[in-house]
Amino acid sequence: MQPSHLLLALSGHGYGHLAQCAPVINALWKDRPDLKLTVCGALPRDIVEERLDRPFDYCCVELDPVLQMFSAWEVDVLASQQVYRAFHDNRDTGLQQDMDLLRELSPDLILADIPWRILSAAAQLGIAAIGMCSLNWAAIYASYCQGDSKDRKMIGEMISAYQMAQVFLTPEPSIPMPQLGNAQVIGPIARRGARKKTSICTQRGIPQDTKFVLVALGGITTGMPLEHWPRIDNTVWLFGSEVCLGRDDFLDVSTLGLPFIDVLASADVVLTKPGYGTYAEAVCNGVPVLSIERPDWPETTVLNRWVQQYGTVEVMTCEQFYSGAFVPQLKALFATSARPEIEPTGIGQAVNHIQSLLC
Repeated sequence: MQPSHLLLALSGHGYGHLAQCAPVINALWKDRPDLKLTVCGALPRDIVEERLDRPFDYCCVELDPVLQMFSAWEVDVLASQQVYRAFHDNRDTGLQQDMDLLRELSPDLILADIPWRILSAAAQLGIAAIGMCSLNWAAIYASYCQGDSKDRKMIGEMISAYQMAQVFLTPEPSIPMPQLGNAQVIGPIARRGARKKTSICTQRGIPQDTKFVLVALGGITTGMPLEHWPRIDNTVWLFGSEVCLGRDDFLDVSTLGLPFIDVLASADVVLTKPGYGTYAEAVCNGVPVLSIERPDWPETTVLNRWVQQYGTVEVMTCEQFYSGAFVPQLKALFATSARPEIEPTGIGQAVNHIQSLLC
């Protein structure tokens, strides 16, 4: 008997969609070690490999348009509108391409986070599909671009495609999705890490009471105004390897030899912008959040309210981020009492939904 075949369809907007799905796939593999997985998306393969525990097939293909960004938190609305409209204008040809891809790969089930056109292709071919995300691109696009009939028609077609999935799982905290009749709320999804702060301090020869601030802005390139950032006594800044480090209080996390989630779990504060992946991982690992304001992003209010309920968050302005004038917020987070970690219960719930539809 052939093992079941799951196709994971990923949006290419940052790393958050992969971050939501990877813990679910890894947990599913524990129950079904022979499960065949094919990942379809435009993320670099090595990024996907870092998150997934077992070998998989990879198909590099753009399944949906990607919001154009000025930075990790600023949407270029006009450019995004052009990209989305071009994708929509090519919808018939694109749908046929998706159907051809599914015929070639022949999956038993599709998990989409959250390309919509491939859900239409799956429905036409009679392939079961699950949507899963804390947002959907119809709602996001509508919040920026619904000025004329063309945009409204496109939004309607996106919603219709999402509704073709057998179920659309919305991990806590998700934006409201009243337009999706198949939406079902599940618990949060996030990796849990091991706190390695003591060993990091020992390895680097720094005091054990040093504060670690992890800077994690996601998978979208953003200029870092580090020349304006302050030195804070007894504090070390942790960065990804793409940042040019020129100070003794800056540390490249890739030199630590640890999984990124262990670095996050070892931090005293995570500096980030509103986005599901880092927020959920911070709260589920009991790490306070220093966030950049993002008033136009539809998830911001929901995400910040959730962190306030289960964790700790301070918000700074964009001007403070660029000038480095966020020390008061950072010190306030240093002074807070630790909040308990919470369980990422959505992982098991998502696995159960997938299991129910896999042959």
